[in-house]
Amino acid sequence: MRAVILSIGSELIEGFVTDTNATFLAQEMATLGIELVGVMQVGDNLPRIVKTLRRAWDDADLIVTTGGIGPTDDDLTREAIAELLSESVAIDPELLAVVEAFFGARGVQMPEQNAKQAWLIPSASALLNPMGTAPGWFVHRRDHFVVSMPGVPREMMRMWREQAVPRLQPFIGSRVVVSLTLKTIGVGESAAERQIADIIARGYPVVATYAKDDGVHVRVTAASDDALEAEATVRRGAEEIRQILRRFIYGDDAISLGAAIFAPLVANGRTIAVSEAGSGGRTAGLLAEEPAAVVHYHGGIVRAFEHVAAENGIDSAAPDAHIAVAAREADAVRAQLHADYGLAVVVRLTPGPSLDQTRGDVALCLSNGTRRAERQQQVTTTASEIRRRAAMSAAEFAWSRLLTDLIPPQ
Repeated sequence: MRAVILSIGSELIEGFVTDTNATFLAQEMATLGIELVGVMQVGDNLPRIVKTLRRAWDDADLIVTTGGIGPTDDDLTREAIAELLSESVAIDPELLAVVEAFFGARGVQMPEQNAKQAWLIPSASALLNPMGTAPGWFVHRRDHFVVSMPGVPREMMRMWREQAVPRLQPFIGSRVVVSLTLKTIGVGESAAERQIADIIARGYPVVATYAKDDGVHVRVTAASDDALEAEATVRRGAEEIRQILRRFIYGDDAISLGAAIFAPLVANGRTIAVSEAGSGGRTAGLLAEEPAAVVHYHGGIVRAFEHVAAENGIDSAAPDAHIAVAAREADAVRAQLHADYGLAVVVRLTPGPSLDQTRGDVALCLSNGTRRAERQQQVTTTASEIRRRAAMSAAEFAWSRLLTDLIPPQ
């Protein structure tokens, strides 16, 4: 099956919104063995949407659209699909009842204009939306399919996986694409690629590296008509990569960076608290978002570096002030928030001749009350980039040190 993704909305082509939906769908299609032949964007203009749909109809068996199915006058996806197929829209009573019930559950009456969201054409069936007011469409006509979904990512993702994919599955064919992503931290993309260059050069399974906000991802992919063969190929390739990059790998697709940091704490029933001085609170935020934080995270304190230095009686301009602050704060936050571990992330910024020549003195310290582990580094770039790198360094530092402290060597 060949597919085109069509993202609809003027906010996309005007640069106000990043099209994350297309990225998600492209990855999903690769996993399903659907050949993606194009990704298109078009604004809220009916003739242009219809023209783009016609081109996609000629290029592919499946068109997946996101956006443009709201209740307003500039939501034109339904009208465009109806014109493409020369069919007329009509309100479906059962679908109207579903939309009305969504508003009723919130104690409000459905606005009249939302009746548009209950439209269907003869070739379409509804894709229900438990998270919003905009049902999608599933169109099947003459060996072509059109899946039309909301632009809101959380609504679209659920609709795609729970409703669209099961309806498409019987028509996709037997080819299976299996992928596994290994997530690393503490190694750069080029360095990771060099270490596994021989595996990449083989060409199968396909191995690629990607620099992400949570480290470098190494993706292993195999395609086959035999699902077991594809899975075995990916498994063997991933195991080879694990042997080479073992000390940098913190998890796979199912593991977030925050969850990896918490893993040794959870396994040993321990807790952690964070003090950030000048680093913007990124590390505290990373940990606070994890489910394990409910039990194993005792909180974070985020302040300006100069304020924390003064509070500790340290001259903020002294050469090693950031190191001294980190050591004191790791012990202080552990005691203050009654945690087993205290992690301090300290960033001192010194202006340079230009904004991208700001100097960042970074100090990290992890304390369990009897022992401390420390790390320092200096970075020259913009202030925001210094804070980003400090947070990444803090995450890798905490993950590796907690493993060393809490998990016995194998």
